[in-house]
Amino acid sequence: MPRSSVADPWTDRWTDLCLVAIFWLIFVVPALLWGHVSLDGDSLMRLAQVRDLLHGQNWFDTSQYRMNTPFGLSMHWSRLVDGPIAALIALSGSERFALTIWPAFALLAVLAALARIARHLAGQTAMITVLVLGLLAAQLNGLFAPGAIDHHNIQLALMLWTLAFLIERRPCATAVTMMLSLAIGLESLPYCAVVMAAASWWLGNEPARARAFGFTLAAGATILLFTTTAAQFRFSPACDSYSLFYAVLLTAGGAGLGAISFLPRHKLLAFVALVAALAVLAMLLNPVCLAGPYGGMDPALKTIWLSRISEAHSAFSFATSAPTEFFGAYVYGCFALAACFLSPQSRKHWPLLAMAAMALLVASFQIRAAPFAIGFALPGLAAALSGLRMVPMIFGLVLGSNVSFALAGDLIEGSRHQARDTGFTRQLACSDEKAMAPLKALAPGRVAGFIDQGPAILAYTGDAAIAGPYHRGARGILDSYAIFTGPDPRSVLKARGIDYVMTCSASPDWQYYRAKGGLIAEIAAHRRPPWLIPSGTAGDVVVYRVAYR
Repeated sequence: MPRSSVADPWTDRWTDLCLVAIFWLIFVVPALLWGHVSLDGDSLMRLAQVRDLLHGQNWFDTSQYRMNTPFGLSMHWSRLVDGPIAALIALSGSERFALTIWPAFALLAVLAALARIARHLAGQTAMITVLVLGLLAAQLNGLFAPGAIDHHNIQLALMLWTLAFLIERRPCATAVTMMLSLAIGLESLPYCAVVMAAASWWLGNEPARARAFGFTLAAGATILLFTTTAAQFRFSPACDSYSLFYAVLLTAGGAGLGAISFLPRHKLLAFVALVAALAVLAMLLNPVCLAGPYGGMDPALKTIWLSRISEAHSAFSFATSAPTEFFGAYVYGCFALAACFLSPQSRKHWPLLAMAAMALLVASFQIRAAPFAIGFALPGLAAALSGLRMVPMIFGLVLGSNVSFALAGDLIEGSRHQARDTGFTRQLACSDEKAMAPLKALAPGRVAGFIDQGPAILAYTGDAAIAGPYHRGARGILDSYAIFTGPDPRSVLKARGIDYVMTCSASPDWQYYRAKGGLIAEIAAHRRPPWLIPSGTAGDVVVYRVAYR
C-alpha cells in the first residue's frame, strides 16, 4: 500500500504542496533573477494584443488593427490569456515581471497537476519522481521560459488538470478545465474527445457523474460564449476559434448527455443517437468545420506558407532533418507512453494512457503536439520508475529523462546540430528588438516585411505590418508573396499604401522568395530597383523606403 494512503491526509497535502513549491522555485528563481526574456512570434503578437487591451481596446474585440494594414486582422485568439497578463502588468507596473511570472505560474500549475496524477498512480515516491522528470524535460521547459506568453503552456496546464480531475472522477471540475482549455485554443480538441469518451463510460457505470459532467458542460459552454468570445464570433460558426459552432455543439452534447443519464435502459443506443444528431447539427452549422479548424483556410496558403512551418510537420520528417528534436520530443514521448504499461495497472491509468496515446497520434502528424504527449505520459513513467529499488530507480531516472533522449539525438546529429542552431539564432535575430531599430528611427508607417517579422513590427514599433504568421491574414500573406516574388510589386505596395519594405537575408523567407524570382531575387543579385531607397540596417535586416514618384 502506498505510504500516502495511511498517513494523515492533511499532512500529506501540505507536504505535497511544499515539494511542488521547492521544485518550482528551483526553476523559477534563476529565471526571475538572471533569465533573459525572449519572445517568439506568437508571444510578440500576444504582447501586442495585451497592450491594446491595456490601452482601452474592448474585451470583446480581438482585432489587430495594425496587422494586414490598412484593413486590420480579426484574430482568433482568446482574451482568457490576454486578461491575466494585462492584470499582472497593471498591478506590477512592469512588463518584464509579467512576461517572466506568467509562464512561471503556468509551470506551477503543470507541476502541481503532474504531482497530483503521479500520487494517485503510485504514491509519494512517484510524485517526487515526476517532479524530477518534469524539470529535466527540456521539451516542456521551453514552454515556460521567460517571455513564453502565447497560450500553449496554459493549455497544457489546463489539460493536465483535466486529466487529474478525470482520474479523480470529479465531473464538474473536469468539464470546467476542459472547456477553458478549448476556449483558449482548439489544439485541445483531440484531448477533449478523449474526455467525452470517458464521460460516455460514466453514462453506463456512474450516471450521476455523467449527469454532472453533461450539465456543467452545457452551462459552461454558454457562459464562455458570452463572457470570453469576441463579438464577431459569438453568432458566427467559425471553425478556428471558440465560436457559436463549438458552443452550440457543447451545449447540445452536454445537455443530451445529462438527459440520457436519467434513462433506466438503452443508454448506449441513446448516446449513439446523440452523436449522430450532433454530427448533423455540425453540418447544418458549418459543414466546412468538419475538415478541422483550418477547414476554411485559403488553399493557396498551404503551399506558400503552411507547408513551410516546421512545427506543423510530421514528427517523422524530423528524423533525418533534426534528430535531436525527433529523439527529444517524439521518441521520448513513445518511450514514456510505453513505460506507462510497466507500472502497476489500475483503473486510474486508462485516462492517462488514452490522453498520451491521442497526443502521440497528433504529434505523428504535427510535432508541436509532442509536449502534450510527454506531459500526459510522465506520471505513468514516474509510477513505473518508483516501483524499482533505489539504485535501479536512480539509474532509470537518468536514462529515462528527456535530457538523455535529446543528448542521444544530438550525438546522432553531430556537427549538423550546431550549424542548425547557428542558423536558427540568426533567423530569430530577424525579429528581435535590435532588428526593429531601423524602423523605429523612421517616421511611423506601413511595412511590408517577411511574414515572421509581422508580430515584431507590432510589438517593437508603432508601425503597421502587411502580414503575420496567421491563417486569417490570408490576403496579407498572399500580397507579401506577390510583393517579393511577383512581376509588379510596386502596384501591390501602392494599393496598400506601404511606406517601407523590410528584408532579412537570414530568414527562410529570403531563400524561398529568392528561388521564385522577383524583388528578392533582384535585391540578392544587387539589382535593387531605384524606387527602393535604403533607409537603415541592423545585422541581416535592411529597411527600404518606397518612393512612388
